[in-house]
Amino acid sequence: MFHRRKELEVFSMVLEKLINGEKADVFLSYKDELPSKIQYQLLRLSEKIHGSESQLIKERDEIRELIAEIAHQMRTPLANIESYLELLGAAGCESERQEYLEILKNTESQLHFLTESFIKMARLESRIIQIKPDATALCGTLMQSILQVKKAADEKRIFIDLSVDDKLQVPHDGNWLGEAVYNMLENSVKYSPMDSVVRVSAAQNEMYTQISIADSGIGIAEGEEGKIFQRFYRGKETDGQPGFGLGLYLTREIVLMHGGFVKARRKKPGLEISIFLP
Repeated sequence: MFHRRKELEVFSMVLEKLINGEKADVFLSYKDELPSKIQYQLLRLSEKIHGSESQLIKERDEIRELIAEIAHQMRTPLANIESYLELLGAAGCESERQEYLEILKNTESQLHFLTESFIKMARLESRIIQIKPDATALCGTLMQSILQVKKAADEKRIFIDLSVDDKLQVPHDGNWLGEAVYNMLENSVKYSPMDSVVRVSAAQNEMYTQISIADSGIGIAEGEEGKIFQRFYRGKETDGQPGFGLGLYLTREIVLMHGGFVKARRKKPGLEISIFLP
């Protein structure tokens, strides 16, 4: 009777710890009996509860960090709008007003881009988006992405060279993979010099289909190969260039949802970024 009472006291102590949010650390002797099984189950329950709490704390901190980052990114364009609206109201001539209106238009485009990027980022991170792979020709997806950057490339007289087998197929979601490739191409065009070439290629081996985009632009510093895919990270070489550090982060998230990965390789000059799809 005394032994059973002792066991019940131990269980009561364990349950009290769980109720108080503490981790259960009271142990009975291990025997192949019902009290030992109950003890084991209580310890597993304790670990699950604390694991869930740790995950919630982590997610809460990530949300706070994200909100702070979003606020920081949007503060400058919002301040610009406020300043130039005041200047617009005090403008004395038509040419001055037109100049301020053009600046306001560009700032509005930045805010629109940021808002759209934040929405995509939130949908990708929360896994709201469903990737729907379809075994279609990769050439069409790459061509669509190239067409999206053609105007910007033409303005800098940049030639985009595409090398891919028309019959090459890989399971992918054309819309989302196209977005990932577009983000890479946009960076290459933005950071490449006038009258240069951006090379887009795709090839397949026994394990992966590799999509590579190589340019002869400003490139990245040594040690930044992994950092450039982080949210809001901007390379040391991009000082003075417009951007928010979201494009390659979104590319990585999209590729991860396809079951693949991305890699960056420094060149002299330039940069090569590759997507690997299973």
